[in-house]
Amino acid sequence: MIGICNSDRRNFLLYQQLKHTADCILLEDGKPVHIDLDILILPVSGIRNDKTMMMKGMRIPIADEFIQMVKRDGLIICGNVTDLLVTYDRKILDISQMESYTLGNSRLTAEGVLYLLLDNTQKGLFDLKVDLIGFGASGKAIYNMLRLLGVRVRVIRRHLEDAKDNFVTVEDYQRLKPFDVIINTSLTNIIDEDMIRKMDENLIINLVGDADINEVLLRTRQVRIVHAGPLPALLSPLSAANLLMKTLQEVLYD
Repeated sequence: MIGICNSDRRNFLLYQQLKHTADCILLEDGKPVHIDLDILILPVSGIRNDKTMMMKGMRIPIADEFIQMVKRDGLIICGNVTDLLVTYDRKILDISQMESYTLGNSRLTAEGVLYLLLDNTQKGLFDLKVDLIGFGASGKAIYNMLRLLGVRVRVIRRHLEDAKDNFVTVEDYQRLKPFDVIINTSLTNIIDEDMIRKMDENLIINLVGDADINEVLLRTRQVRIVHAGPLPALLSPLSAANLLMKTLQEVLYD
């Protein structure tokens, strides 16, 4: 039996696909049901150390018994393995460590960023200047897409492997004036108050859920911020569900 958390439309569509070929149940909240699960598919963001998880845009508490529905030899699937999750002594698959999933999810994220740029800017793509903070999997996918489209992109990362004209270190960037649009993919809080004071009617697209950004100060600088959240689940849920389905098949039938 497979339990799928109905955390967003991506997971719901996964359930709709999977129910035709496997025994599965849609879990609507963090309360346990009287079923022994072979597999539990959590929200991709997993379970936080404060025993909460994201369900349909809301953070809800979960009981220990919720995880204990999974059999001792069962499997938990998510994209964020926290210290709390490890304490339940179940096998855990972190799909964020699977190259096929990470690549596909990053491409869907890049497509979502393109939509947000078109929807939230008054300039055409060719006239935009974009600061991209962070160069992980999603950052690379966003960079490659924007460069192919002819958008001017400046990449900010902590360390540079080699010198490139459009790559700068965080230390150097803190001395510069930010571009019109800032896309944040970094877990590190680089958009600090000193940087915000250099902004003037900029747009920030924030892809990091727990980013600590002073929004009161942003308003004084007339800076708009879009907290994007999980873009694949929000803007391309069917494609995101198909990606999860392929990932699950890869795990089960490899």
